[in-house]
Amino acid sequence: MVPHEAFGVKHRRVWPALLLPPLLLAGCVAPPARVNQAAEMRAANDPASLTRIGDAAAASGDEATAISFYRRATELQPGDADAAIDYARTLAAQGKNAEAIEALQASLPHADATGAARLSTMLGKLLILAHRPAEAVSAFRMGLARTPNVASLLIGLGVALDATRDFPAAQDAYRRAIAIEPRSIAARNDLGLSIALQGDTAQAVAALTSLRDQVARTDGKTSDLAMIDGNLALVYAMQGNIDQAGTIGAGATSNAGDLAGNMLFYSALAPGAPVSGALDSKGLTAAAPAD
Repeated sequence: MVPHEAFGVKHRRVWPALLLPPLLLAGCVAPPARVNQAAEMRAANDPASLTRIGDAAAASGDEATAISFYRRATELQPGDADAAIDYARTLAAQGKNAEAIEALQASLPHADATGAARLSTMLGKLLILAHRPAEAVSAFRMGLARTPNVASLLIGLGVALDATRDFPAAQDAYRRAIAIEPRSIAARNDLGLSIALQGDTAQAVAALTSLRDQVARTDGKTSDLAMIDGNLALVYAMQGNIDQAGTIGAGATSNAGDLAGNMLFYSALAPGAPVSGALDSKGLTAAAPAD
């Protein structure tokens, strides 16, 4: 019961609760059902609230529920990059890449420049993974037209151009990214692999080995070292040095099963080996750009 003092009334007789009719006094707190209903209605029309609920559902493993809340958030506020990216990422996790791509494309025209850069990066990644590199090139270039000095867009553009086998243009994109972020490990790592794909494996080994030594000297992240080791192993395989590829590649794997699978892949890359679908399955020609 709300105290009488709350209404400016004092020294009034307090009737037993059982004798009071179930009526609400004017100005009193609304019943819980009405409060909850009002809160639910507000949440249903608040993109930020919907996104938070989607995040909670995704964190609990309920991707279907997360998708429904992210979808509603993007419908209410199509330019919200956070909601659109979460929506696309969750769709992609369920194998719905085409829907994820469409969701990002629908949000892009409504986003501000910063949001568009993030959406274009995500869109380009998904297009590469969908083996649509030419469209990915367009997506990254569209993002760069609005925000020309974003390193992640340039790295993504480089990966997409590598996938179309336009290696000189890819390397130019990586070098532009490095000019913006000189300490970008992803840009330098991808540049080394691009040089190898163009045919200069010796230069690629030198560049990647130098990068690895630098990262190791500065106590770099284990994940960065593993990423570099993975590319070094690929380049050694291109040279036909399968033993060295296996030795270096061990640092890029977490278990023996992965290493065994990678060894088969490295063998497929060796000069004279028959063309294998393993190349695309490992992502050599369709690797997603680093975040």
